[in-house]
Parts: sequence; structure tokens; C-alpha cells
Amino acid sequence: MEPMLICCCETLGPEVKGAIVQGRIAGFDCRTFHGCCGRPPLNWEDVRRICDGQPAILVGGECLASLGSVPDDMHRVLVLKKQHCAAVVCGERTFERLTTAGSFVVTSGWVANWRGFLDGWGFDRATAVDFFAESCAGITLLDTGSNPEGEEAVREFGTFVQRPVEVLPVPPELLALQLEKARGELQRLETEGRGTAPASDYALLLDMLSRVAKSDGEERVVDDMLAFFSLLFGAEELAYIPAASGKALRRYGVQATGEETLRALAQRMDAGFHIEEAARCFMVRLSHDDVVGWLWFGGFATPEHTRSYLNLAVTAADVCAMAISSARSVHRDLKEREEKYRLLFENMGNGFALLQMLLGPEGMAADFRFVEVNPAFESFTGQKAQELVGRTLLDVLPGFDTVQLETLGRLVLEGTPIALERYSIDARCCQVWLFRAKPGYCGLIINDITKQKLLEDKLRESVKMESVGRLAGGVAHDYNNMLSVIIGYTELLLMEFHGNRRITECLREICKAAEHSRDVTAQLLSFSRQQLISPKTLDINDAVSALAARWSTMWGAGIRVSLSLDESLWKVKIDPAQMEQVVSNIVRNAAAAMPDGGDLTIITRNVTLGEDDCSSHLDALPGDYAELAIADTGHGMDAETCRHIFEPFFTTREVGSGSGLGLATVYGMVTQNGGFVTVTSAPEAGTTFRIYLPSHVDRVAEHRALPAAHGSGTVLVIEDDEIVGRMTEKMLEHMGYRVLMAENSAQAIELCRDRETAIDLVLSDVMLPGASGREAVERILTLRPGLKIIYMSGYAAETLREKGVDRARVNFLQKPFDMASLNATIKSVLSESFATG
Repeated sequence: MEPMLICCCETLGPEVKGAIVQGRIAGFDCRTFHGCCGRPPLNWEDVRRICDGQPAILVGGECLASLGSVPDDMHRVLVLKKQHCAAVVCGERTFERLTTAGSFVVTSGWVANWRGFLDGWGFDRATAVDFFAESCAGITLLDTGSNPEGEEAVREFGTFVQRPVEVLPVPPELLALQLEKARGELQRLETEGRGTAPASDYALLLDMLSRVAKSDGEERVVDDMLAFFSLLFGAEELAYIPAASGKALRRYGVQATGEETLRALAQRMDAGFHIEEAARCFMVRLSHDDVVGWLWFGGFATPEHTRSYLNLAVTAADVCAMAISSARSVHRDLKEREEKYRLLFENMGNGFALLQMLLGPEGMAADFRFVEVNPAFESFTGQKAQELVGRTLLDVLPGFDTVQLETLGRLVLEGTPIALERYSIDARCCQVWLFRAKPGYCGLIINDITKQKLLEDKLRESVKMESVGRLAGGVAHDYNNMLSVIIGYTELLLMEFHGNRRITECLREICKAAEHSRDVTAQLLSFSRQQLISPKTLDINDAVSALAARWSTMWGAGIRVSLSLDESLWKVKIDPAQMEQVVSNIVRNAAAAMPDGGDLTIITRNVTLGEDDCSSHLDALPGDYAELAIADTGHGMDAETCRHIFEPFFTTREVGSGSGLGLATVYGMVTQNGGFVTVTSAPEAGTTFRIYLPSHVDRVAEHRALPAAHGSGTVLVIEDDEIVGRMTEKMLEHMGYRVLMAENSAQAIELCRDRETAIDLVLSDVMLPGASGREAVERILTLRPGLKIIYMSGYAAETLREKGVDRARVNFLQKPFDMASLNATIKSVLSESFATG
């Protein structure tokens, strides 16, 4: 048999040829003609020329609209005509659904020559943009897989007319089925009068059932079923009457029979089918475990084949029923899954928004429109969904970087997800994830990590300050040992050469320099929170008022001091000397920042801080605080300077004008007492320091009188540093004590084993080679219970506690020490009636 000719519009050429090449249909030859789209529609003379007297199937849409009744000489030509060429590819129901939704529907053949069609319509770029902006919401390409370049072409077209593009996969079997059906009709014309359906009808039926069984969703199954039955049977009227109450009737073609009539007929049916041959109609029941519904067929083009059509319909009924039941089951599963995702969408902690891309004049992404948002996104923006949907991204989030719009546009086109780990939106630090939800749309997920970042910065700052503090404490310890030697030997030399004026003056200068160095190490220890303190209950107002009286005489009228003190201010617990130093250091900096005079304002008040208040401040904990604010009108500082202001040796003054330890000392003293300090400043806008100290209520008396100290005896000194040991020995001997020296724990224990050796007191360094000072003392006390013990060290309190020595619970002497503090400590300990080890 020679191939049958298919003559189709050029916009359908790739689809028809693709179906032939892919083996979807066989025994056809394809010939294309120039159809409408800016050209006149075909007339029968055109058809005679195209078909050239051969049997042919003429396929098209608007290009065939002018053809009337078939002339007698054209009885071997069958016209397959739809309202639009695209409807031939996807079916009229799908075409209506797409166009109703605002789509301009095209085939791969059309987009292959889109520029030629626009030229034929007389459209330039601006006209095309205006036309498509008014006539459609987007472009939909029906993709049968026949043209691999179709998707690229339609995106180029969409960019040109500035409309979003969607690619809709369409099974080529639908077009193939129509062509096979048309060939069957031509064959039927030649075999007019036969009462059985040709074998090709059963082949088409198998294809139809296979297609229906793969359809998604009950409505899609029903639509496909009606569409295929319409093609197969050529019935003017088809209807599906669902058995479930409340479900709407679905129709295809004309509506000649009323809904009530159809439902009444369906309810009266007892058998699997009902036929009305006189009216060229029949109804078939669809059953799968239970009645699913009924199919109504009416108005057959060839009524003599009604019964053969019925046989086909009855054969297919149960398969269709099974497909509908399966679709319902899948629908229920999908609905449950959708409900789960809806719950996740509404309750997820991250903000989510679905955005539609808006194109600019150049065809690039100009902005994005909000389509849907979840409650977390509402919270992030502070606006409700009804206020957000329909607005643009740049309108809702004006801080969004416009440079990123181009990146988002590429994402929507290419589909590569984007993750931004640290993205700033409206001064908030966010994690942002972007992905293509579907063509023309992107999903936006935002996680506000501002608090997390503040905690990370807080931890990083804490680790840095802790590291610097440990370094400062270690340096101060080693420095203190050397200062102890310098001060001790200087005092001994002063006593020895007290009659030599020239030597004593030099020695006093040495002593003065050593004492100044001791003050520097004390500041380092203050910063590292390792300074020995004597905290007492204190009224900050009293301390500030006393200091303010000195400032007025110190600066004169150039700096105006203003006090605003809360009379009900909570008491705090801090060493008074530390409180004075904290205020004085800040005030000195304020005065230096106002060389030409200015205003110094000091304010106190009670504050209660919560978790949110403390999240951005290092060392801050929720609770009640007494706040001391010191503000000046000086030259101020930038943000970078403020970040380093509390670091040791950091200073903004000229070389030689400051040590850089003043504010570091403030930081250490405040934090040592359980508080924290903040600074706010800007260039030429002054500076404000705020000190927060936890409120304190007295519960016990703060003072305990010591009995009078007197007497002398033998002191066992345990010191591994030879220089410090010799200096301490000489000091003790000068004070009248007998001294026994031990370089380590083993020597000290051996001396204590000898009962003939009298020992009244042990002066032990905490850090010793081998066994620590604490371990040595424990062994000594087992040998000599009740022996008086004094520990000495230049290390931090935390380090000493790791070695088992709590300075608050033992007799302790802080290095470096002078002769007077050593003598006072020994006399105090010897006068006690108990030992502390």
C-alpha cells in the first residue's frame, strides 16, 4: 500500500514529521503548506493544488477556517480541522484551559519562524511588546519532543516580547491517534456499510486506554477519556456522569441532552449499558469494585456503526473505571501529602516566598512579584500575606541588592540554585536560599541569623579577650617575680646606705620606677580579672559625687559637669578602689577628647535586662543592674575604633601620651565584678560609656576584726626561683625571722620530717617543679598538724584554683610584694589561732 499523504500547516510540520520518524504512525507522507499567521486562509483551489489529486488528510486550524462543504471531486480528502493549529497537538480541552489562563499557545514549528510571523503581522519590537503585554500573561510551548531547538527558540521569543515562558510536555500519541483515526475514516468511506469496527479502531482503543491509564488526576483522566472517545467515535456529544453525589457533570462537544435527563437515565440503568439506536445514542456504566460513573455518547456521524461503537465502549469501560478509581486514590494521597506540606509551609521557622519574574525593556529580570508567602515570611517583613502578594521584591525589601536581580533571572532560566550564607537585608544578617520552583518562578527561603551572628561575634570577642587576658596575666606574673626582686633588694640597699645621699637618691628612683611598673602589671591583672580585690557594698551615686567635686577644681570652667543620679539606685558590690579607677579612667579619656571644653554628663539608673538585651553584649547576662552612663561631647570615634577600644595597649593618642591600658583596665574591673561595659560613639558626635553592675543586697557583715599581731619565729620558704628566694630570705632575716630555704616540695618535706627543727610558718609558692605548693602543704600538714601556712604567687586566680588553691579561703600573698606587706601578712597569720592550708 502506498503511503497516505498528510498535508499540514507549516506550524504543525515538525510535530507530524516527528510522529512519522519516531514510529508513532506508519504509512504516511507529510507535505506542508503556508497557513495563516499573517497570510490568507486556504480555499479549495489551494487544496487541489496541494493534494494534487491524491487521497489526503488535510490538517490545520485557522488556516482551514474558510473551507466550506467538500466539493464532489474532493471526496478523497478528509479535513482534520480545529479552532487553532495548537489544538491539534494538545486537544481542544487543554487548549481552552491554557488560553483561558491567559497563555499564548505555540508549537515548535511556530517558534522556529517566530520572527517571520511577527514581520508578517507588521510588528516591530515595541509593538510586539505592547501587543503581547495586553493579549497574554505568558507564552506556552507545546513540546512533543519533535524539535530539540524548540525550547531555546521559545525563550528567545519570550525575551523579545518580554513575557514569561512555560514549556508544556505533550505526548505525541495524541496527534498520532488523530491521524490514525482520520485514516480510518477515509478507509471507512471506501467500505461504507460494514457493521463491524475495523481492526484499526481496536488498535486506537488500546493506545487510548494506555494513555488514559497514565493520566494524572481524576479530571485529567476524564478529559483524556472524553477526548479520545470523541476522536475514536466521531460523536457530537459526550458526557461523564460521576456516581459520587455533588460532583459536576463533565461534557465534551455539544450539550444536546439536559443534565437532569442524563442523571435520571444513569440512575435507571440496571445493565452495563443502555442503547437508543433511533436517537443514535447510548450510555455505558463504568465499574471498578463499585459504580464509578456513566459515559454518554450521542450524535454519531455514522449511525449505522452505533452498535460497533457500543462494543468498543463496553470493552473500554472497566479500564476507564479502574483509571478513574486509581486517580481518585492518587488524589487522596496527594491531598494528604499536600496537607502535610501545607502544614510544613505554614509552620516552618524559615521565611518562604514564591516569586514570579518580571522582565524589563531589555528582556532581563527587572523585578519579581510575590505570589505566595508563609507566616514566617510575614514575621520577617512585619506585613501580612494580603499586603505582600502582588507587590514586588524591591518594594517589600528595598535593601535587596539590585545587582542580584540579574543572578535571580539566570536562576529562573537555568535552574541552578543559589545559597547566600551571609546576606544583609535591612541591617539584618540572613541566610538566603533561592531555587527555580517552575519556569518563570523562583522560591525564596530566608533565615534571619542576626542573633546567631551576634552570638558568634560575642563568642569570638570573648575568646579573643580571654586569650589576651591569659597572655597579659602570664606576662604580669613573670614581671611580678622580677619586680619583687628589684623592690626587695632596693629596700635592703636603702637601709644599708641610708647615710649616703647620692646612692639613696638613685635607689629611690629605682624603687619609684619599679613601683610604677608594678602599677602597670596591676592594670594588666585588672584587665585579665586576676587582681586581688576586696569587694564591698557600694552606692555608685556616693562614689560619683565624691569624684565630681575633684573634677571641677581640676578642669575649671572649660568642661561643664552635669550629674543626673537616680536616688533609688540599687547598691552594687565592688572594690571601692576599683570603682574609683573605672570612673576616673573613663572621665580622663572624656576630658582628653574635649581639649577645647565641652559637656560631661553622668547618669545613673536601674535597668532590668532580658535575653534579647544581652544577646549583642559581651559578658552580659539577664538580670537587674545599676547602670552608670558617662557621656561627653568630644570628637568621638568611628566603629572600627570602638571595636578595639578595650584591648590592652590600644590607644588613639599620640605616642607617649597614654599607655593604652586605661579602658582595658575598666573592662577587666567591671567584668571581674560580674558586670559589662558598652560604648557608643560616632565621629564629631561624642562618646557614651555605659557600665552595668549587678545589683546587690547585703546579707552578712563585711568586716571582721583581726587580733593584734606580734612575735617572731622560724619561717620555711619554698620557692623554686633562686633570685626571688634569696630576696625573700634577706627580707625575712632583716625582719628578725630565722629562715629555712627549700627549692622544691621534696626538700621542704624532708626538713619537716626532722622533729629537731623548729618551724612556725611555711611560706610556699604555689607553682613548684614536681609536686605543687598545695600538694607539698598537704604532706607537711600530715607531718606537722596545725602549722601556719601562707601561699604566694603572681598567677591568676583561675590558674591557682586549678592547682587547688582558692585565694579567698587561704592565707595569700600576691607577688610582687614589699617588705611591709610581707611583714604584715606574717604577723597576721601567726596571731591566728588556727591554720589554713
